[in-house]
Amino acid sequence: MSRLPRRLVPRVVAAAVALVGGLLIGLGALFATTLAPDGEVTARLDGTGRQPVVTTQIGLLDLEGPRVRVQAVAEGKPVFLGIGRAKDVEAYLGKVSRLDVVGHDAEGRLVTEQASGEPSLPDPAGVDVWTASTRTQNSASLVWPDTPGQWRLVAATDGESAGPTSIDVTWTAERRSSSAPALIAVGILLLVGGGVTLAMLVSRAGLDRQGPPPSPPPAPATPPRPSPRREARQRAASGANRRVRQP
Repeated sequence: MSRLPRRLVPRVVAAAVALVGGLLIGLGALFATTLAPDGEVTARLDGTGRQPVVTTQIGLLDLEGPRVRVQAVAEGKPVFLGIGRAKDVEAYLGKVSRLDVVGHDAEGRLVTEQASGEPSLPDPAGVDVWTASTRTQNSASLVWPDTPGQWRLVAATDGESAGPTSIDVTWTAERRSSSAPALIAVGILLLVGGGVTLAMLVSRAGLDRQGPPPSPPPAPATPPRPSPRREARQRAASGANRRVRQP
């Protein structure tokens, strides 16, 4: 295999540096758009059966991020959502039949465990165990920021009828540092540096092919000027010759 001429090696290196810079810029753009981490994680529970209440286990509210939004739907019924300290919620639930939400799967479904027990419990809206709660007709939504302590969510209607028909839990993921700005900055430096270097090398090679500029013609030689003493002798000899020639 033939070797690359030495005069071409700097150009190849400069072009390779510029190419790597372009690739880094493209990779940084991907990390900033297509490959950027999702800002939210959502999981859904469809159908709660005849259970009068759905509750979450400790740790689920901050499972995927520091902020969670819960939305529950029950057409034609009042929907209650409440969050309280785990021990207070457990005392309120007692031995009621319920669905415990323990996590979510990769397909975005809430994972539950069923606990059998009593068919009803007191109306949650009339119980003073909630740190945050809401109750509206047909659907309800509640936002909960990450708060120190152990907390549980309760979703129900009136404590006697079946619970909500669907529940959506959306976590706002914690912001993570991205490598996209660094990749783009380094890529720009490499692209500009390699491109400028390559342009200079190509321009220099063109000048070398043209050869050096022609030399200017030599200046005419100046005859040496006689010394003052010699000039004086020449003038004296010239005057003597003129006197001799007179008649």
